[in-house]
This record gives sequence, C-alpha cells and structure tokens, in this order.
Amino acid sequence: MKLISRLLFIPVAAAFVVFAVANRHELTLNLWPLPLEVDLPVYIALLGALAAGMAIGGSAQWISDGKWRRRARAGRREASALERQLTLVEAARETDHEAGAAPAEAPPPKRPRLPRFRLRPGGPA
Repeated sequence: MKLISRLLFIPVAAAFVVFAVANRHELTLNLWPLPLEVDLPVYIALLGALAAGMAIGGSAQWISDGKWRRRARAGRREASALERQLTLVEAARETDHEAGAAPAEAPPPKRPRLPRFRLRPGGPA
C-alpha cells in the first residue's frame, strides 16, 4: 500500500508544481465583511481553498465516525473483561482438577439450524 501511495504521490506533486508555475500572477482577494484586501498568487488562493476544503471534510468525517470509534472502544473493553473472566475460570478449573474433583463436562454444542427452502412449481423462467 505504501508503494502505491508513493507512486501516486509523484504525479500529483508534479501536477501541483506545474499548476503553481503556470499561475504565478497576482490576485486581489477581498475579504468582504472585513476591511481587508490581500494580494497573493492565484495558485496560493486555489491550493489554499483546496486545503481548507479537505480539512473541513476530514473534520466532518472524523466527527461522523465517532460512533464507530466508540463501539470499537466498548468492544475492546468487553473483550478484555471476557479474557480476564476466562483466565479466572481456567484457574478455578485447574485448582479443582488438582484437588481431585471430577471436571464438569460441558454440554455438547448445539448445531446451527439451517434455513429450509421449498421449491414452488412454476418458478421464474
């Protein structure tokens, strides 16, 4: 994956450099509600707008993914609690086995039920 991203980075970076060299003339940016006017090259204005859009979009995506990060944290906590419980049960089973008690047999696992399908006469042709 790193190789692919590096191979894609080179042409994209070259395109940005070509764009910047071709668009060096000045642009007056008027920030309307404020009494500010900024003179800057066109490529800085456009690439800055692109960077700002990517930052805003990335932030929105990060905020919307919060639910999944929260679920992952809860799953990790639950898994670690179950692992601790399993080690306690295994330790108790070993002490019972060492004391000479007969180990309790677990019931056989249940077979999963498969869905039943019925064939109907005159199905799709």
